[in-house]
Amino acid sequence: MTRISMVGPDEGEIALTGPIQLRILEDGSTTDHRLGLGEIVVAPHVAGPPQHRHAQHDEGFYVVRGTVRFTVGEDTYDATAGSLVMVPPGAPHTFANPGDEPAVILNTFTPDLYVQYFRDLRDFAAKAGRPANGPEIAQIMSVYHTETATTYADADPSTPAEPEIEDHRLDDDLVVRVESRGSGRPVLVIHGGAGPASVTGLAAALAARGARALTPIIPGFDGTPGSARVRDVADIARVFRRLIEQLDLRDVLVVGNSVGGWIAAQMGVDEQAARDSDGGSAHRVGGLVLLNAVGIAVDGHPITDISTRPPSQLADLVFHNPDRFRLDPASLPPGRLAAMTENAAVLDRYAGHPYMHDPRLRARLESVRLPVQVAWGASDGIVDVAYGRAYAASFAGEHDEGAKFTVIREAGHQPQLEQPDRTADLVLGLGVTH
Repeated sequence: MTRISMVGPDEGEIALTGPIQLRILEDGSTTDHRLGLGEIVVAPHVAGPPQHRHAQHDEGFYVVRGTVRFTVGEDTYDATAGSLVMVPPGAPHTFANPGDEPAVILNTFTPDLYVQYFRDLRDFAAKAGRPANGPEIAQIMSVYHTETATTYADADPSTPAEPEIEDHRLDDDLVVRVESRGSGRPVLVIHGGAGPASVTGLAAALAARGARALTPIIPGFDGTPGSARVRDVADIARVFRRLIEQLDLRDVLVVGNSVGGWIAAQMGVDEQAARDSDGGSAHRVGGLVLLNAVGIAVDGHPITDISTRPPSQLADLVFHNPDRFRLDPASLPPGRLAAMTENAAVLDRYAGHPYMHDPRLRARLESVRLPVQVAWGASDGIVDVAYGRAYAASFAGEHDEGAKFTVIREAGHQPQLEQPDRTADLVLGLGVTH
């Protein structure tokens, strides 16, 4: 009997995780190595590898969902769902997801030579304890008759660099993974329950505007290891303060969305306590920007418990324009769905009891005398604008004037996704959002 291969939606070999996920569907063992297949999921506002060219195989990209931006030399092409892009040997190319939703691609290799490259990337990360960086990726590519189209030494300095990803060990059982982009004043960008991909675009925009954007992953999110030392939001805030101390950073602007805003607020409380105890010489945290933060209780303005809502309603609560972001869980790749489920469980452990707030935090905010900007998407269905105003009023502020409060129109709970440029400009104080 002729042997066939069938890979179900929950099957296949996961070769890459993180902002770019790859599931091997066919490694060539069924096709006598004539064809290899993979499924790629690219998080919003994430770029792929450096431009590169293959010498011995053709590569195809069929866009299943979203829009994928292909760069070929100096030309760019936006391929929407249903598009097929074929790349012959010798053509320089790379891809990116410029959109606000995950992009899904069916990736073909003829012959199957390049499938093993992704396994090598996975094995490198497992051995080194971190993902491969640019030059290391180029070395692994070379094994499969593939070379980068632009050397790192000759790269155009005006082109945004790929993020550097490093694991920072703070204790024997505590490692924090950090994406770093750009140079200039350090800005710590903290994600909320939607995961690191929800702030990737903001971090890239800040780097493009001259900041050094550092995006730490909350321990336990996206498959990163947790720690018995990290039990709640206050612990996460202390971990991130230790991170910037280990990196010897000062005057860090801390930006957080949703639960990330709660973490940022707690870091402000901790910074003020450190300054008060040592005469004002700490200055690790130089200011706060809270984007639709949770973390406090406001009478008459409860935090909507999204854990009790069906997935079909989430976009309506989170976004001003929900149809742009509505996800059908049944259509998501199994790896992505499993990661979202695990992230939700991690968030519940940190912030679910009591639900999404610390009863003691609001009173402590009045001690914080740092520059604070509180910004609020006007259409937020989780924490409304009145909640945001109360949050801003809880701070003493740099000159005992409270925090600055700004409403971002045509945005909901994640303004950095719906109004990315206005949010980035607001974070850096480059403009006023009306």
